[in-house]
Amino acid sequence: MKKVILYLVTASVICCNHSCNKEVAPDETHAKELSEKLEIAFRKSSTSNLEQFFIDWNTSVSSNTANQSDIAKIIYEIYKEFYNPLDLTTLSEWQWGDTNSKYVVIQNKIYYAVAEKELFDTDWLINRDSIDDFRPELNLAKNKVLYLLPDYEKALIMFLGTDTSDNNWERYEFIHPQIPIMIGWALVNPAVDLILLDTNKTFAKVFFSGNFRGGEAILEKKDNKWVITECKATWIE
Repeated sequence: MKKVILYLVTASVICCNHSCNKEVAPDETHAKELSEKLEIAFRKSSTSNLEQFFIDWNTSVSSNTANQSDIAKIIYEIYKEFYNPLDLTTLSEWQWGDTNSKYVVIQNKIYYAVAEKELFDTDWLINRDSIDDFRPELNLAKNKVLYLLPDYEKALIMFLGTDTSDNNWERYEFIHPQIPIMIGWALVNPAVDLILLDTNKTFAKVFFSGNFRGGEAILEKKDNKWVITECKATWIE
């Protein structure tokens, strides 16, 4: 239970040390309406209603790559090259959980920092910025991507509850075929915790985690394209 609470707090409430964008609070009314749709589908055991909920989400929320700052464009490019949750075997030799869900869920906030490469091994000392309303394009079909806007995150948590009682476990099993939610109600799996970018903006280090394990990846810009040169698991609980 402590891990459940810790994950939700870490994923949703962390504040960066430098100049975060202003947090976007969920629309409580809309979140409740969304949660009610899930509730109705669950009570009716209606997979068609459930599928329609996710179809509507997918078609109503799209990427937002226009009118970005130069640094935001770079962070979006790095994330796009790195993130392929439908093939988690590329992240390491460890098992990350199944990838059979219909959709992938993209975190709504990303932390990053620009620093000298020599400081990358002391990432906890580096001041961080963030990008809110983070909705990158991915190397995936658009009909497989869900952007976790605050309203949807709130609705899912309202529907699932915050404990692992038998009733809530049934809710997890009901929704799991649609999204790769992990035990502990981790809505994004894996998540990118931090992207470090060197001052020349040609070298990056990505810290990622999910399913109580994590790792690091190195990307380099070659011929004007970001390429993963190393990726490894570094810890497990």
